[in-house]
Amino acid sequence: MPAVILTAGCSVTRIYHEVPPSPDALSEINSFHVNQVEGVQSALFGKILIHELDQFPQLNYLAIFPEVSKTNAAVLSAEVRRYSTNDEEKTLTQTHISLVEHKVLQENPSGLNVFRRTFEFEEKTYSERIIQRTSDLEIAFKVTNIAGDKTLYIKVENASIEQNYRGDENILLIPDSGDAMVHLAQLLIRKFLDRINPEQNEHVVELEKGTNPVPFTFGLLDFGHPRIIRSNHFATGNRYDLALKGWNYVLFEPRTYPKFERFIFSDEVYIRLKTSGLPQTTLRPLLEIHGKSFDHNEINIVLTGLIPNQDFERYAQIIKSHSRISQNINRLNYAAAHYNLGVVFQLRNELELAAYHFSQANAYNPQEKYSQAWTDLQHLKGEYNPLASMMDHSVESYGKLPPPEGALLQPKTN
Repeated sequence: MPAVILTAGCSVTRIYHEVPPSPDALSEINSFHVNQVEGVQSALFGKILIHELDQFPQLNYLAIFPEVSKTNAAVLSAEVRRYSTNDEEKTLTQTHISLVEHKVLQENPSGLNVFRRTFEFEEKTYSERIIQRTSDLEIAFKVTNIAGDKTLYIKVENASIEQNYRGDENILLIPDSGDAMVHLAQLLIRKFLDRINPEQNEHVVELEKGTNPVPFTFGLLDFGHPRIIRSNHFATGNRYDLALKGWNYVLFEPRTYPKFERFIFSDEVYIRLKTSGLPQTTLRPLLEIHGKSFDHNEINIVLTGLIPNQDFERYAQIIKSHSRISQNINRLNYAAAHYNLGVVFQLRNELELAAYHFSQANAYNPQEKYSQAWTDLQHLKGEYNPLASMMDHSVESYGKLPPPEGALLQPKTN
């Protein structure tokens, strides 16, 4: 992959960078007549090829076959050699954990009925439907001179994509399989045009600002996460090392809580605490405050009254982390910071780190933007082939792998 020339932008979210010509560029050719596209969906892909040509200001599309004397022109043809899409249905056994409340009648000398609340965790297994869609596309491109007696360039581009749709609701909303093939075609055509483009091409990438709603505005006023925005300024000002440090600090800074933070103990919080591995001896006493919430000043007093001092020192941060109301906001900011890290690492051609951070962004906040960034990067690396048998190479599985060499946070080794 050629080196990337980076230039500063004036926006807090946009990085403008110039991609220099590839070694394969056709240095004396900048005008193309699309002669023919053959194979499956040839008419559709021919229109996409012409459309993408128009997106390159340095390249000219010639609707009419040029004269032989036009030395800066060439004929472009393509053949769709492989076009396949396959939906495979699977069923996985999943475990659902719920917190069940019971009311136990207690004897009372006064004769009044007194009920004591007790709780227990119930685990039930269920079957989850999954549709695994795999799409595969290969296109051969050929550039010849106007006379047709000389091949100037030939290249075969291919790409595959794997998408998983979980649960009946998502399966009902599966998009048409042709949409995935159109995206793959656009990806391959842009990659090919980047190779032959004789001039540098400007690309614009968007960073994320994160979220930090102003208290008591019900989320209507949100200027973004201050440290993410500050790091964005460094990135758009071509100071990438400082930007990377700033976004990493968002991910790994000591967990502090704003003064207006509240901690609520709902069913979901207890289930998160259980799945996080909190010991039963610590989790059981916490059930006494089920349904209650506490402010920043109250939470430590409550916890020290419920669990032993040694458990407080060991588990207080975990309990507060899972019960804080702002947890969802933090997850959005972690996703934004990971995504921005991935963007800059991709610009610096550190593709393993970029893929890692895109997958982590998707793990914190699953959405198509993050998973698509990861998938497109696999194609750029030339390593993505979900058609290979016994291969689990999705953004979800990738997000569970250890960080690659060079990542700031590394797992401990014995």
